[in-house]
Amino acid sequence: MLFGRTPMKNSTGWLQADASVSFQCSPVTLRLCVLLSGWSRQILSAWLADTSSPVELLQTAGKPDDGYRRKTALTGFSEAKAVPRDLGIADFFAIGFYDSAYPELLKHIPDPPLVLFCLGDLAVLEQRSVALVGARKSTESGRAIARSLAAGLVARGCTVVSGLAVGIDAAAHRGTLTAPGGKTVAVLGSGFGHLYPEQNRGLAKAILSAGGLLMSEYPPGMTPRPYQFPERNRLISGVSEVTVLVEASVKSGSLITARLALEQGRDLCAVPGPARSPLSAGCHRMIRQGAALVTCVEEIAEEMGLPEPTPTPGERAIADLSSPLDEASVQILDAIAAKPRQLDEIAVLIDRDPQRVSQCLMQLQLSGFVRHGPDGYIRLL
Repeated sequence: MLFGRTPMKNSTGWLQADASVSFQCSPVTLRLCVLLSGWSRQILSAWLADTSSPVELLQTAGKPDDGYRRKTALTGFSEAKAVPRDLGIADFFAIGFYDSAYPELLKHIPDPPLVLFCLGDLAVLEQRSVALVGARKSTESGRAIARSLAAGLVARGCTVVSGLAVGIDAAAHRGTLTAPGGKTVAVLGSGFGHLYPEQNRGLAKAILSAGGLLMSEYPPGMTPRPYQFPERNRLISGVSEVTVLVEASVKSGSLITARLALEQGRDLCAVPGPARSPLSAGCHRMIRQGAALVTCVEEIAEEMGLPEPTPTPGERAIADLSSPLDEASVQILDAIAAKPRQLDEIAVLIDRDPQRVSQCLMQLQLSGFVRHGPDGYIRLL
């Protein structure tokens, strides 16, 4: 059974750092962490108990075994204590391959990580999950498709998985968060303390605030390195039933995720684009190699046998109007359907300029759809 939010005593294998930051794991996972970091249990326990600094501990207890991976893992552990405060989360936790809560789909890939470090709610992976991946240097059309697919998948009860990168990944996360009850998983190529890219830190916080999950195989203080991003791609496809490719050149890193999905025996879908567009060439190649061609969420749902969706507030608003709302207004209505939000938060979620959001909100308020409360939060009427 997975641990709860309240750490237990060390005698059961749980360790607590201090009142504001805790690291939680089962006894078996603790041993895996020790193995990966090269630290002894005594060193790790003393650090988590805040009895002395990692440097002092290493000076008195000796260095861990040599090896680049062990040294970087050690760095990741030693810097981890500043991480949860930075993200506004009180604690993080680790699960090992032998823990019962380890994601079932991930157990069946060829090279699952021994330990996963997590922030947020692991229960989101109990829903059916779909990975949406694609180019960093994406087009507005591609990002709009990713947002639309993500929102449509949420309406059909799915969790959307991606990698928190700029471009298609970020659009997929934002599209999920604008849908009522949308929860998304971001699989990182670094530790929590070094989120990459930095510009998506606000998006990471929004994912956690919505009840989503940040997940990494790297210790929380580990810095991003080039090899880690293609390495983590196997986890994006590994926790997902289906991987959907939205815009990718023939050299795109997202093609690595697509190929890994096929190697893992998972279904692969790809969205076609203009015949001469370099950003569609990778998608077209995967379609020629057997990926299912999809152009809308209905076709993904057909592949997966998903149920019909419940109309979103934005869609219901359109049905009630003689003249439809524009896309930005629909996105705003969907964003505040789950809970009241402030203007800046809405702008981050729907990836729109705050001034444009403000204009739409004024029109929605005049039309009787929303109200702007004295606390600064916008609510549906």
